[in-house]
Amino acid sequence: MKTDCSACSSLCCVALHFDRGTDFALDKPAGVACPNLDPQKFSCAIHEDLDKAGFNGCIKFDCLGAGQHTVQGVFGGTDWRAHPELLPEMMEVFRLLRRLHQSLEILKYLELMPLGDEQLHLVNMLKAGFSEPEDGWTLSTLTALETDGVFDLYHTALPAFQSLFDDPKALAALRAAT
Repeated sequence: MKTDCSACSSLCCVALHFDRGTDFALDKPAGVACPNLDPQKFSCAIHEDLDKAGFNGCIKFDCLGAGQHTVQGVFGGTDWRAHPELLPEMMEVFRLLRRLHQSLEILKYLELMPLGDEQLHLVNMLKAGFSEPEDGWTLSTLTALETDGVFDLYHTALPAFQSLFDDPKALAALRAAT
């Protein structure tokens, strides 16, 4: 789940919307490429000056590997510029993989905390629900995480871990492990 922008096709620069404010210097709807995206290289033309240009949101953003997972894993290296007809599907896969990767990241951190038996069982059950299919993720299998209620189960289960975040010893254990 580590981000590798070089294995992506700048999905975050096209799939996400920007709201003008402290994080972005302009409004940009989802599905429209950022005007700072170099049309030849799949890279940001102002990357070295994002802060000065008013794009702190880009600096803060981490897709947790959902971009390269979408492009390389689901679409076999195909990019949206060469195949613009795929952009809507790629955006949806990217959205769902971001949600999946965020969920798995939280579960990974929960495993580092001192869990009770019931909490550990719950983490393992949630991880099993997020297991990648044998043939890899597709739009259909990712969509099923929503339609079959797997994401809902995850969000319903999170309060079972609230006590860990109120416990200074548990938080110290997490800090020491990361």
